[in-house]
Parts: sequence; C-alpha cells; structure tokens
Amino acid sequence: MTHRNHFMILFAINFLITLGFGLSDTFFSVYLFELGARGTLLALPLISYSVAKTIFSPFVGRYADTLGPERFLLVSLTLYLAVSVLYLLSTNLFILATSRLLQGVACAMLRPVIVSVISESTVKEKRSSVMGTFDISFYSALSIGPVVGGYIKDQFGFTAIFSGLILLTCIAIVLCSRLGSASPRAEAGHSSRLKRSSFMAPITQSRHLRGLLAFIFGRACCISITGTFLPIILTKELKLSGTQTGIVMALSSLTITLLLRPMGLLADRISHPLLITLGGIAVSITYLIIPASTTLTQVIFATSLLGLFSALSQPACTAMLVEEGSRYGVENTVGIFNGAMNSGFIFGPILGALILSRFGIDVVFYSAGLIGASTIVLFTLNTHPPLFSAIDNRCKN
Repeated sequence: MTHRNHFMILFAINFLITLGFGLSDTFFSVYLFELGARGTLLALPLISYSVAKTIFSPFVGRYADTLGPERFLLVSLTLYLAVSVLYLLSTNLFILATSRLLQGVACAMLRPVIVSVISESTVKEKRSSVMGTFDISFYSALSIGPVVGGYIKDQFGFTAIFSGLILLTCIAIVLCSRLGSASPRAEAGHSSRLKRSSFMAPITQSRHLRGLLAFIFGRACCISITGTFLPIILTKELKLSGTQTGIVMALSSLTITLLLRPMGLLADRISHPLLITLGGIAVSITYLIIPASTTLTQVIFATSLLGLFSALSQPACTAMLVEEGSRYGVENTVGIFNGAMNSGFIFGPILGALILSRFGIDVVFYSAGLIGASTIVLFTLNTHPPLFSAIDNRCKN
C-alpha cells in the first residue's frame, strides 16, 4: 500500500508539472514576440531551456542521493515555483531568459529522481508495465496542456496562464511534502549510494546504454523536427486552421497515452531491444510518408502511426534504461540518458532549418526518417552484437 501511495503521489506530481508548463511552453514564443523580442532576444530564452537541460542532466541526477530523493525532488519543485513566479511578475527579456534556464535545471533534476524512486520499488518482472503506466502522467498532460493553454490564453490572457502554473506547482509541492522521509526505496533497503559509479563508467562499460543513447538522440531529433516543421506543412501547404493543426499535433501524444499501459504489459513478456528496434524502424518509415500526406485524413493517419510505434518502444526503453541504472546508479544513468535526449532536441531543429533553406520541407522529413533509421542501426549494433558478427563473418566467407 505504501508503494502504491508513493506511486500515485509521484504520478500526480509529474502530471501537474507537465500540465502546468505545457500550458505556458506551448505559447511562450508568442508571449516573447508580443513583448517585442526579435532575433537573438527571441531565440535566447527558447534555447536557454534546452541548453540547461542538456548540460545539467548528466550531472544533477548523480548527486540526488546527497540530499535524499524526497528533498531533492522538493528542491526541484521549489525551483519550478520560483520560475513560475518570475514568469508572472516580470516582462524583462533577460529575466525571462534566466527563468527559462532555471526551468531547464529544474527539469533536469526532476526525472532522474522520480524514475529512481519508482523503479527501485518495483520488481523487475513488472518494471516495463509500471514505468509505462507512470509515463501516462507525462503524455496525458502533454496532450491536454496545449488545448487548455490555448483556451486560457484566448479567454483570459497570459497572466491567467502563469497564475495557473503557480497554482499547479504549489499543489505539486504540497503533494511532495506527503511523501515523507521513508520512501519505498529506503524501506526495501535500496540505496543508489551503494551503486554509485564514476560519471563515464555507464557509457564506457555498457553497450546497452550506448545503444540507448544513440536511440534516444535520434528519437529526440525526430520529435523536435516534427514539432517544429509539421505545423508548417499543416498551415501553409494543407491550409488547416489553428484548431485543426492543434488537434493533429496532439494526436501522437494522445495515442501514446492510450497505448502505454498495454505496451508496458507487452514489454514485460517480450525482449526490450526487439521492441525498441521494431518501434524505431516503424517510426522511421512513417516519417517518410508524411510529405506524401496531402489530406487531413492522411495526416491524422500518419501522426497516429507515429504515436502507435513510439508507444511500442517507450516502456521497453524506460525499463531497459532502469536495468542499466541498477548497475551504475539510476540517477546517474537517467541523467546521462536525458543529456543525450536533450542534445537531440537541440540538434533536430537546427539541422531541419538548414535542410529547409536548401532543399525544402519534404527533405526535412526524409532526413528525419534517415536519422531515425541510422540510430536504430547503432542501437542494434550495440544490443545485438552477435547478430552483426555472424553477418560480418558470412560476408567474409
């Protein structure tokens, strides 16, 4: 019962924080534009968030056990609250850029601790389904946030959005205080301090982790490319309205939300590398058909497929990551993983913008498919080396 209560509290905290910042992040660039930000002043607050996550993710998780997971989580949520208050009270672009950087640090702190607490209180045989169920808190909020945020913005303005963000963050802090000092991890006798390794040890010693880093980097590239450039296709080429565009953009996350639980149960019974490989290949192929989608129905079908195949690999990926974390420390391993993911979120739009300027929007999505396929090959080389050794020997003979 204690484990279940902790799970529900952490589920609610993750949902509230994701929902709150989903309300604001979706329209943050619009807010900056209305304040008069252009060029560097517009880009700086947007980039600082991703840069902070990329830089701090590999390090902050490693030191979470110094304060204890509950206290470390409380520090993260307090930082989120400070950011929310700054958004509400200040219109200074430099302060907003600094706030976004702090938001990135808070985000880098949150995920490793939550994953560590949940995974270490879950038996290995059910890890995929439990983590898949937990990720519903993220993807459901990700689906709801833009829709609710758009309504609040239209009806009440940005002040209401930031006020709502403060309220949701305060509720998350109250819930965090209910976790207490005795987590399921402590009750079970676990301690990431006992498993602490050098920073580079997980990367240098684990082929599986290197494969996961390649996979998540490619996946993040493709997700960021889709989020940046799919709206251009929808509004400029297919002439969809803002509401239609919002629905299409939310479909992938909604599909993932609905399928995480059953895909998690599937991952409890089937090889994790196999599910990641199949899902990654299918997603890469789907990116290739997006430019050929010329109607709303076809685009809805394509984005639904992205959600379906992403859900196929998501629980398996998280469970496999936690398995590596059990050897090198979950916070440390998840931090490194998040650093690779955030690097992909930065690299994807930059690459897409360069390709768009030279070759056009269709080639952007062909490139996303190529990136996805390439990183799946790297993943498979690291997780199935005997297979490729056999192929190489046969070619030599």
